[in-house]
Amino acid sequence: MNLGAIMKLKPFFATIILMICFGFAIPSNAKEVYTNSISANPLGLAFGILNATYETQLSVQNSLTISGYYYSWAVDWAAYGIGGSYRWYIVKEQGKRIIEGFSFGPMAAFSFWSWRGTGTADGGSTLSIGIEGAYKWVFGGFVVEPILTISFPVSRFSGAPTYQSYGLGVNLGYAW
Repeated sequence: MNLGAIMKLKPFFATIILMICFGFAIPSNAKEVYTNSISANPLGLAFGILNATYETQLSVQNSLTISGYYYSWAVDWAAYGIGGSYRWYIVKEQGKRIIEGFSFGPMAAFSFWSWRGTGTADGGSTLSIGIEGAYKWVFGGFVVEPILTISFPVSRFSGAPTYQSYGLGVNLGYAW
């Protein structure tokens, strides 16, 4: 593509950018109710855990989360996992929106482990169930959510790494 053709597209891209900017800036287009969010826990990175969580509203007081995980403990263990939870937002404060405020509910996670070291360990899968509690603030679409999970393994494989029955974190993300 030559320079002349690019220069002809310049007004087109400028118009698209202005439309997007004005679309988000006009208060009548601003969403007042958040029904979805996506977030991750940056504190988990300090412990070798990377996760991302998607949450969607199911009813006036309930939501469903789906999470993806990557664990890397020590040098020899790694795992991928998927999990989810069902949340109740029972204490609705005045002015708070759906998927905002205090929530709690059951959670489950399924992980596939692999051994990268020497020795006889082979890997396998684990299933854990438990409960979680969280408090979510939404500031103009930006999410801050301290969270606590307590869980126990339902199934483990021989030689599995030590199971941690609780988790603390602060999810950061975006709501819409």
